[in-house]
Amino acid sequence: MKHAISKLIAFSLVTACGADPRGDGPDPGAPALPTGRVVTYDLEVTEFDWEVAPGAVYRAIGYNRTLPGPVIEANAGDRITIRLTNRTSSPRSVHTHISFFAESSDGAWKGIAQPGETITVELYAAHAGTFPYHDHAAGSNEGEGIRAGLFGAVVVHDPRGPRADVENLVVLADLDMARFKGLPNMPMGPFRATDGEFHGEHQYMHSINGRTYTKWVPRFRAKVGDRVRWRVVSLGGEFHTFHVHGHRWLGADGVVTDNVLLGPGMYTTFDWREDNPGEWLFHCHVPEHMEGGMMGIYEVSE
Repeated sequence: MKHAISKLIAFSLVTACGADPRGDGPDPGAPALPTGRVVTYDLEVTEFDWEVAPGAVYRAIGYNRTLPGPVIEANAGDRITIRLTNRTSSPRSVHTHISFFAESSDGAWKGIAQPGETITVELYAAHAGTFPYHDHAAGSNEGEGIRAGLFGAVVVHDPRGPRADVENLVVLADLDMARFKGLPNMPMGPFRATDGEFHGEHQYMHSINGRTYTKWVPRFRAKVGDRVRWRVVSLGGEFHTFHVHGHRWLGADGVVTDNVLLGPGMYTTFDWREDNPGEWLFHCHVPEHMEGGMMGIYEVSE
């Protein structure tokens, strides 16, 4: 029977890889034991134009000329080295969540790349899961940097945990009206666009993986029988929900759900065993945010 409770898979995706310091068994909150492996990423901050949909051109500032920035991947217990080069005229940084790092790599008061400077950020992937990274230069600069496009996701795998057949990364982000160079079939001003799927004051204001609306948000695909892992990160200034039609999963609280709430800077990771073919809508369930572009298609084949 579709969506029976028995189909739901409850995984602890922050499973401890370390030992209980008391010596009497695994400690679920313990950081991963070091693997000895170092993964290295080069991030360059530049200004560039980004189409959130054809004709909807955003004056972005981002990492490696993509919005969101590149996915930073590691295994629990790895060390992560980021070489950050700032090609803009303002200080920039990389701040991450749920990683261990020294104050010098925090990216708020220290770990700041000045214009024209390259710095090294050192992180420790202490726990498996899905986490945001973003600009946080000078503490008060976080909002401007995130609105411009300086954000991305850190994916930390648990080599000891169950492997997924399909992994879907969803980055929810809010856009800034003032940063658009143009929008389809309309002058800048009151919204009268004809190219979008919805019309109203939120048009093109809310994105999934840097795009808006089901025509442009990249599709996710799986097939019946797959273990599907969803990694969802929310960044920006709004509260969002993440809702998938035709599916249920166990939330972090152990309750069956099809819609989770995420505030700015929050994140979640969950799995299910796929059993329901079709073309399914996924979106933020705040009506204005869905109408503003925060919606996509999840396609399941037999």
